[in-house]
Amino acid sequence: MHIYNVFGKRKDVGGNLMAISEVPENPMDSGIPVTVVISPSEQADVRFRFFYPDSKEAPICGHALLGAASHIAQAAFRVETGAGISDVRKSGDVVSVSMTLPTAVSPDFTGQPQPGWFGLDASQILKAGLYSAGKPKWCIELKDLSALNAVRFDLDALAAWNQGKNFSGYVLYVSTGDGWHARASNPLYNIPEDPACAVCCAALPLPLEQPAFVHMGYPEYPNLIHLEATEGQLWVGGKVYRFEPSGAV
Repeated sequence: MHIYNVFGKRKDVGGNLMAISEVPENPMDSGIPVTVVISPSEQADVRFRFFYPDSKEAPICGHALLGAASHIAQAAFRVETGAGISDVRKSGDVVSVSMTLPTAVSPDFTGQPQPGWFGLDASQILKAGLYSAGKPKWCIELKDLSALNAVRFDLDALAAWNQGKNFSGYVLYVSTGDGWHARASNPLYNIPEDPACAVCCAALPLPLEQPAFVHMGYPEYPNLIHLEATEGQLWVGGKVYRFEPSGAV
């Protein structure tokens, strides 16, 4: 099994693990957030399938997409996923993939999750809504970094409220002096807190006239996701490192 660490600002700090697997499964006790099965594609150069813990298949997973892309020898190619076709480009240890620009999604439900399910009160929330760059997320902008640091996910309540709705997972974010900071949880896919989530950051309704940078990985935020909108596409990128079985990277 080939394991990669994605989005760490440095080789030995932070990141989010993924693995290349030959079988479409990911046991709960694997210790790997997402595994990817690579196969031929009739629509692109290659096809990726994504499996969360307990072998739950997802249409796409951003950090796993970048990690699997780094495993392919070519510097530029196209990937088929359950969310469509993504272009890949590489520059050194940075891999970038194309996604659709974030758009607002009409909810197929009414109401909103309770602020208390995030350990917050209503005064700490600026706005919330459903947005997607290929995988809809409930996005919540907070007033300041102290509010983001105070977040505590009530996983049972959030999973129950997410059931049967046209999104999966929550992203909380805030503007800071060095870009944006974000935290994410996807209890439906057995992810209590995602240390670095590309599709979460891609979904955020950020001003993208200039490239944006999102820091993730509470509490130190050692992970960095690059966002750049060009020619009607959103490029999501970050550093990818090969992870050695011994634990040294």
